Amino acid sequence: MISRQYTRKIAIYKTTNVSDGYGGNTVTDVLIGSYWAEVKQNSSFKDNSIGKSDIKNNYSFKIRANSTLTHNIDNLSIIYKGSKYVVNDFRYDDELFRFVNITANGIG
Repeated sequence: MISRQYTRKIAIYKTTNVSDGYGGNTVTDVLIGSYWAEVKQNSSFKDNSIGKSDIKNNYSFKIRANSTLTHNIDNLSIIYKGSKYVVNDFRYDDELFRFVNITANGIG
């Protein structure tokens, strides 16, 4: 493991329902943690499906595994360089469960 590999700071959020104080709930993002990651851009493409041109990016974030991140967590998002990316895939990178590879999509 090379420590210089993990040079980018990312923040991982989970979407949850929180009481709004008036008897209802509101959807907010709750910070799970900030991590050092190895970031790779998998692809970038232009989407014209709803009449406007958006550039969408697909990134891969590799971090060290810990007990707060489990593979059954859903509704995750990642903030990287001020942009929000929605998590699509969450996999362990090796057979010893030391590293997690997260694939996420976002609009750039």
